[in-house]
Amino acid sequence: MKQRYIKSENRKWLIGYLLLHIALFALFIGHVNFSLVDIDQFLTRIKNPQGFVSLGVAIFIIVLEGVFSNSIKEFLIFWRFKNRLPGHRAFSRIAHKDPRIDMNKIELLFPEGLPITPKEQNAEWNNLYRKYQNELQVFHSHKAFLLTRDLATLTILLCPLVVFGHFLLASDSKMLFYHISLLLVLYVIISLSARNYGERFVANVLVEAMFKKA
Repeated sequence: MKQRYIKSENRKWLIGYLLLHIALFALFIGHVNFSLVDIDQFLTRIKNPQGFVSLGVAIFIIVLEGVFSNSIKEFLIFWRFKNRLPGHRAFSRIAHKDPRIDMNKIELLFPEGLPITPKEQNAEWNNLYRKYQNELQVFHSHKAFLLTRDLATLTILLCPLVVFGHFLLASDSKMLFYHISLLLVLYVIISLSARNYGERFVANVLVEAMFKKA
């Protein structure tokens, strides 16, 4: 139920993000000229996209969500071919970076020794996650990670669509360059944000496990 809730809630923001980029596309090709009042009203409506989003846009978002597999999404965020997930580094790196985590207490969770290989680390971290997934800080960090991951993926997916749209409408090549550059900058910023949220998500699970065990 929690997973379904996260996807449902995040989809509203993905729809709003897509609509924002539709408006941005219209600005770049010069078909509309928003005033500050128009932009303010548009952003206000995005906060609650259910009130104005058509079924077609919602379906389009669902389709785009499924274009890339999770492994591709992970690569787009963590820029790694192997051991992409932060759980693969849960005990060897992330736990050491977080000042809330006492490694001595974490070691008590594993009498036979901390997991060492990336595969073992991710497996053991997932076992802990299943125990504490409904804890508030774990839930919210998970939600933030999935949202930023999907926003970054959507930004990349928009690039070829934007190129096609600009060529179809024969817009200025300079505007196409600016538009793609903006998308790539957004992608880098959002993917870095997703990476940080992912590591915080992993750390929050370890914090919960540490204190619950104590």
